Amino acid sequence: MRTDPDLIVGIGGGVGHDGNAAVLVGGRLIAASQEERYTRIKHDASFPEKAIRDCLSIAGLEPREVSTCAFAEKPLQFRLSDRTAHPSNLLTSSLGWLVREGSFAYPRQARLLFPDAKFRYAWHHASHAAAAFATSPFERAAFVCVDGKGEDINASIGIADARRTRILYELPYENGLGYLYSLVTYFLGFPSFGSEYKVMGLAPYGEPKWFDQLRQFVTTDEAGALEIDGPIRFYGNFSNFPEAAQLLGRRLGLPPRAKGEALTGDYIDLAASIQALFEEEILKMATFARRMTGERNLLFAGGCAQNCVAAGLLRSSNIFERVFNSPVAGDMGIGIGAALLYRQAMRMPGDGKVDALGFYLGPEPGPLPREAMQNAVAYSGSIHSAAARLIAQGNVVGWVRGRMELGARALGARSILADPRVASMQSILNLKVKFRESFRPFAPAVLAEEAPNWFDVPDASDYMQYTDFLKPNHRCAVPEGLRGLRERLDFPRCDLPSVVHVDFSARLQTVRRDVHEDFHQLLSQFNALTGVPILINTSFNVSGQPIVRTAEEAWSCFRHTDMDFLVVGDSLIRNPNDRSPEDKRSWAQRFESFS
Repeated sequence: MRTDPDLIVGIGGGVGHDGNAAVLVGGRLIAASQEERYTRIKHDASFPEKAIRDCLSIAGLEPREVSTCAFAEKPLQFRLSDRTAHPSNLLTSSLGWLVREGSFAYPRQARLLFPDAKFRYAWHHASHAAAAFATSPFERAAFVCVDGKGEDINASIGIADARRTRILYELPYENGLGYLYSLVTYFLGFPSFGSEYKVMGLAPYGEPKWFDQLRQFVTTDEAGALEIDGPIRFYGNFSNFPEAAQLLGRRLGLPPRAKGEALTGDYIDLAASIQALFEEEILKMATFARRMTGERNLLFAGGCAQNCVAAGLLRSSNIFERVFNSPVAGDMGIGIGAALLYRQAMRMPGDGKVDALGFYLGPEPGPLPREAMQNAVAYSGSIHSAAARLIAQGNVVGWVRGRMELGARALGARSILADPRVASMQSILNLKVKFRESFRPFAPAVLAEEAPNWFDVPDASDYMQYTDFLKPNHRCAVPEGLRGLRERLDFPRCDLPSVVHVDFSARLQTVRRDVHEDFHQLLSQFNALTGVPILINTSFNVSGQPIVRTAEEAWSCFRHTDMDFLVVGDSLIRNPNDRSPEDKRSWAQRFESFS
């Protein structure tokens, strides 16, 4: 069988983490997924063969039909930079096409799967930017891309449109803003990669009292190019974090917090301080990008763009007229960007966009195990009305319907849902279901048409990209002088205490009927029952575990937590409660090394 000249597989994660794949046919995004969902290893960086094969199966295709593999990084440049601690120059950049496939794991393994396909390599940050542009409402925009490191840079600024994605300015320091945030995350006792969102969630409980000390730990310029002031190298596996944390501790006069140690005021204030510094530098980058490009619209991309607080601040800053934060800002979506960049380079027809439904791109859940069906519950009406009634009665419901979401956030296809009006629900979900820190906030999913009645919403947040603030008429007066994490956490702040943070912010998912009709229907049923068009929506997993993919995985997770009911397709399952607390804790501990 001959290959299709416009059947492209985009592959990302080859020099870092989150192996992922995307399949484009004729410029249309058919499927995309992450390898972690198949191996059950969070942020799995192994070659995404399982994700590739599943995406091709969804598309009804065979590997032999693929014409081109587009990789979302240039491995030669990454290796040269890693060995020399210097950014690429004109010579090394021009050698990018000389990749010897046998020297790098992803190309070597891809060649076994695609013996006849062409291989092409994209710049990592350009892959981020192209993926962001593809789902944005813009025809042209500036971009600010910030992450730990892409080949040899930690941040870049450029312009994207349908024909071209151009990096105009690079912030080349090896240890930049993303690395600093990860280092402070490690210092605060959240040692694994990918825990930065915990620090973002902790920050509102503190004050930025360590801001000046952190500022003295780095040098920065007007463009936001930041470098740590110390002999610290960037390693993709963060193996030097213990040494770097000790250096930071000496500068702060504060020892690193051990994992599990009490979160005292100093550490909470340090979280607030790194978030404040992060926001200041992001605004500097955006200001520089506006002045340099003259563009009216901004794409915020890269792993650091998952900081939805900073994304919300960018949107309200008015530096740009409009800001769009990539739905899959981290490496989980760069396979999409690499495939689109190849189409641009080949001048293939298209507008560089993907379907607005774009991030429900994985497989269907499949059938429940027979033992699960022994706990099935009969119900009247639709599954949406039945689930809405159960949630309104205070039950926690696992919700698994349709194709799986791409990315780190559940969007109503692999979700755990609960009533946001229940004051204790935040702690219940954190401690008894998610097995994670009690301070961690949950996101509200809200009917898009009702969102302006509850939140200051300047634009859609279809994929939980931004934080917005609860309107004053839904708030309670908070007395002065509340101290400590527990006192501030427990005080009733508003009508929706389980989804609104201590500063009255919330990371919204605005649910539009034309983006996800199924989830919209559930929210509508809950609104009809309660007058509240909002549900707690958190990912269907426990701390350290990837989001569940299949019905079988959902059943296993469900029965090892204190969720009350499980919905898979049109089946409603009651928790048999046949696992002891010790069994549940033991099961959850399997994933703690990734939390």
